[in-house]
Amino acid sequence: MWKAEQNMDAVMETIGQQVSNQIINPNIDGNINGNINTQFRRFENFGELTKSLVNEWVDIIDIAASENRPAAFALAGGSTPAPVYRELDQALAQRTPSDVRLAATDERWVNDNDPQSNEGLFKKCLPLSYGKQWNLVSLKNAANTPEVAMEAINERLHQQLPGRFSAVLLGMGADGHIASLFPGAPVQADGLDCLAAVHPQTHQTRISLSLPRLLQTEKIWLVITGDEKRQVYENALTTSLPITKLLKQAQCQIEVFWCP
Repeated sequence: MWKAEQNMDAVMETIGQQVSNQIINPNIDGNINGNINTQFRRFENFGELTKSLVNEWVDIIDIAASENRPAAFALAGGSTPAPVYRELDQALAQRTPSDVRLAATDERWVNDNDPQSNEGLFKKCLPLSYGKQWNLVSLKNAANTPEVAMEAINERLHQQLPGRFSAVLLGMGADGHIASLFPGAPVQADGLDCLAAVHPQTHQTRISLSLPRLLQTEKIWLVITGDEKRQVYENALTTSLPITKLLKQAQCQIEVFWCP
């Protein structure tokens, strides 16, 4: 009888802690798309989202540095995460140099000085820490096309990013694409860590990390804004979009950072 009462006390304590956590963290909605590996975090504005994400990001870097190992991240391009990168740059600039390696989740086949270049975006948004606190593992070389470059880039990734990413930061299009993995297009090629891609509307050539390589990570951060993309995310498990494949195949925690 005493053991039964003790077990019940433990259960009630656990329930109480869960309720307490919900009160302490009102911005965490839980697994709203039904995937047990996801946590949906809502914010009032992008400024709050940025601070939360950067704090978590810096903690991962600090832990890796304290354990004398590199921290590696794959980052989305585009205008949405740019403020996050600027905030990270300020945080990294105040720290001692550490082994942080950044790669783009995908890249347009253009020079870094082109406004559409993701790798160029990283250098513009993180100028204070570039070459000091972090180094770029590029998805580009001098080849004329991504198709020609794929095997060489794959070898570079194996050499410079041999293990799992510490985290992968992804955006998502309203069509459910992630990186440059578009609906109806391949998500991997010949077992390589990268593949050539073509934007379905603009026909712009790109190179992207493959879905299996994106999934080789300790954590995934999915950053989305607006009701339209939230709806795509919430319905993802009932579709066959690239975001669907990510959610279904991920073996790690996925944190969704959302604001209106």
